[in-house]
Amino acid sequence: MKYINYDIEDLIKDEYFLKWVKDPDAMTNLFWENWLADYPERKEDLDKAKRLVMLMDFEEDKLSREDFDAMWRNIIEKRADVVKEIKIKRRTAKRWYYGVAAVFLGLLFSGIGLYLLGAYNVSGTNPIGDTPQITLQLEDGTVKVLDETSSKVVANSDGNVVVKQEQNVLHYEEKNTNSEVLEYNELSVPYGKKFEIKLSDGTYVFLNSGSKLRYPVNFLKDTPRDVYLDGEAYFSVQKDKSRPFTVMTQDMNTRVHGTEFNVSSYKNENNTSTVLVEGSVDVFMAKGDKTDVHMFIEPGQRAVYENDVIEVAEVNVEKYVSWKDGKLLFVDDPFYIMVKELERHFNVEIDNRFADLNHKKFTGTFGKESLDQILKICQEHTPFNYVVEGDKITITEAN
Repeated sequence: MKYINYDIEDLIKDEYFLKWVKDPDAMTNLFWENWLADYPERKEDLDKAKRLVMLMDFEEDKLSREDFDAMWRNIIEKRADVVKEIKIKRRTAKRWYYGVAAVFLGLLFSGIGLYLLGAYNVSGTNPIGDTPQITLQLEDGTVKVLDETSSKVVANSDGNVVVKQEQNVLHYEEKNTNSEVLEYNELSVPYGKKFEIKLSDGTYVFLNSGSKLRYPVNFLKDTPRDVYLDGEAYFSVQKDKSRPFTVMTQDMNTRVHGTEFNVSSYKNENNTSTVLVEGSVDVFMAKGDKTDVHMFIEPGQRAVYENDVIEVAEVNVEKYVSWKDGKLLFVDDPFYIMVKELERHFNVEIDNRFADLNHKKFTGTFGKESLDQILKICQEHTPFNYVVEGDKITITEAN
């Protein structure tokens, strides 16, 4: 194949490689995924070349006036001059390919040697330390590290196939068995990562960053389908009236009647919530003297357990499920809430030493923006300083 003898410099000058990195489509994704499958030993070079291409994209994408106005609608009129200064239209993919100056390419290639020798380290769009690992613990205690870019069969210590992995999705198959004992697997997804599971009954689960899900490898006949969540996940549950599906968390459980919904229950946060997208669910306390009191919620509603009480309210569903599409959506959220989302999404620690900033409210939608870009946008709302040291960001009051 053409690219087998390409080095890193050849790759970052190749038009088809540039298109895949900067403006991917189904065709380029399929080509390069197949190429990596054929030549897995070249993955490190390919990753380095991708990071170098991202370095070339040094012209920051900033918000248009319309985007900025939507985000900071309460302050835009007071800061019209600032808005005019940052109003820069996004570049098209075509402009990027043909608009790179020759002088910049010369500077780039002169720096390749330093990059390859480790003079500086590039970690993509967010500053992180060691790459976190997605792990799958099997029933026999074996722990498997999952690479979301590869496909393979996962077997236990006896060599028996447990599940098939297709990149970032685990596919379990329902097995006809007379066993009366449930066998569990536990999937752990660290900060900065996401992963998907298709359970043996056909239920689909999308697990968010910093989450764990414990679930049966095979659901038994006429036995409730119970799974255990620490973190956040989006569920699309296969209907089965004879086997109710329940998501168990530390404080509040969600029983499903065939539906799509989102459950958030991080142990380091003070509440557990369920947002119903479609269908029907009921929620009930996981412990105490009210575990038999079930509350039904309707599509578009959110049930929240906090301070030993469950409350239900109408919400903007998109705000709570956009994470599964790779977006961060904030609607009048205080900064301390944003911080938790950013830490999980980018696998960083944010130490905010500017106390007054915590309760400032922010509204905005972020997709491909880097953490640095998001923080700079927030600075337009309320000025502050921040310093990046490895995977830690320290925020202080502006001088």
